[in-house]
Amino acid sequence: MKPVIRVRAGDASGVSARPVSLATSSAFEATGDREPGIAGWSPGLQSADADWLPNRDGAVARIRDLDRNDPWVSSGIDRQVDMLVGGTFRLNSKPSAKLLGITQEEADQLGNDIQTAWQSWAEDPIFRGDAERQLNFVGQMGLIAREFVGGEALAVLRWISEPGRDYATAVQVVDPDRLSNPDNRMDTATLKGGVEFSSDGAPIAYHIRKAHPCDVFQYGSDSFTWQRIPRWDQIGSWQRPKVLHVFDKRRAGQTRGISRLVSNLAGQKMLRNHARSELRAAALNSSIVGAIYTQMGAEYAAEAVGSQPVEGVTDWGSFTSERAKFYKNNKTMDESRFVHMFPSDRLDLNTQPRQTSGFPAFQEVFLRALAASLGVSYEQLAMDWTKTNYSSARAALNEIWRGIHRLRGLLIAGAANLIFAAFLEEALDRGYVEAPAHARSFYEAPAGYMRGDWIGPARGYIDPVKEAQAAILRMGARLTTLEQETAQQGGDWEQNLDQFGRENEAFRSRELEGPLKNPGISNSEKDSEDGSAESTKSDAKEGGDT
Repeated sequence: MKPVIRVRAGDASGVSARPVSLATSSAFEATGDREPGIAGWSPGLQSADADWLPNRDGAVARIRDLDRNDPWVSSGIDRQVDMLVGGTFRLNSKPSAKLLGITQEEADQLGNDIQTAWQSWAEDPIFRGDAERQLNFVGQMGLIAREFVGGEALAVLRWISEPGRDYATAVQVVDPDRLSNPDNRMDTATLKGGVEFSSDGAPIAYHIRKAHPCDVFQYGSDSFTWQRIPRWDQIGSWQRPKVLHVFDKRRAGQTRGISRLVSNLAGQKMLRNHARSELRAAALNSSIVGAIYTQMGAEYAAEAVGSQPVEGVTDWGSFTSERAKFYKNNKTMDESRFVHMFPSDRLDLNTQPRQTSGFPAFQEVFLRALAASLGVSYEQLAMDWTKTNYSSARAALNEIWRGIHRLRGLLIAGAANLIFAAFLEEALDRGYVEAPAHARSFYEAPAGYMRGDWIGPARGYIDPVKEAQAAILRMGARLTTLEQETAQQGGDWEQNLDQFGRENEAFRSRELEGPLKNPGISNSEKDSEDGSAESTKSDAKEGGDT
């Protein structure tokens, strides 16, 4: 090892006492430059915004290109959106009795009233909750989730007061490309990527173009006109949400969202090119039925052509012309039957298939990497369950749903809850929802009014019998509740109970036998067991202990 020279304070040289090493190797192999695998690897050490903002437009354009043209990427994005939002995204309102200073019965009634009012807005059949009048709340959340998977989602809460509208609150989902600095100015400490910050680093406003920057021919100057929209509308001590900006913040100081697909862009693009090349080669190979060869020797053929060689090169033009005329005027093949060939010609059929046996395994490696980057399983992405058993599928599903719950939490906190807060404030203000007279106001305790759960798509069963039995055991041991088990399958336990009551009443009114009381045991068996139990009790009473 090379010596280390230590210069101490007070030495004649006057140099700092910091140790100076003559060695060029690092104490950590990962930071040195002697290992062949990392030699020359010197990435820049920059902030989150310096890494991403200058490269954002190019990366997003490539992601969208793959989403449009690569079926695997498109499928992976669809799978994640289906798990995040799916076709159902319902509110289960559960106001906090303690925070509002009311009884639990009053809180339950208030929750029912909130849910009823919310359904009238969220499920409006003529889409008045959407500023563009195209989607209901579930559709809006699906679009926000799709943008979120692509990196970030942006929406603006608007106030549209028109005759015939019960609520003025409306959501407008905005293309994140429209979020940028006014006049394309350079980033500063308080304005980065179109987001304006306070001195504490909190977003306070968003600068959004009136139209997409590439829609100049359709919208003219609107593509170069920016609107400054505050993040919140200040109403006394309450801040009504105005702009929703949802992304997975992975570094401190990060201003804009980064899609998880970025890490796999290069590999997926190369896989797509390779797959297309293989397909083209296979198609070309299958389109060539065979080849026609002449069996004449070179000298005999030259003599038959009758042309004089020029500098040792035979002119094959006349020979080729004669063959072309022959095959044009005489059908060589009629379906599968040979007619006749040109004299001295031989037809060799193409019986060699293109070797593609290694391509599926090659493709699977890249698809597994794509699935990992998206946070879904390879089986979901490829729709290939041939190598999966119950245990591995269950383990994969558990891991995936942990990630889905985290991402869904970001969607709920950054979008669903803020939309619900704006709606609920208006519903209470207009009197569509009435809280108990002695309850704290919405502005005093917004968290008490907004408490509840969002029920997303069903997790689904891999083995319905096993998992239903496991749910019964969990509830029997008080490890979980009916509400939790029902929510996992995308249902609402209170709605289920109400429906059970209506169904039981319908059976009784028709003098029909109702549904099974104990899953797995028929009613006759249940009655037999009950009868046996009663007989045992009777015998015990008559004859004492048994």
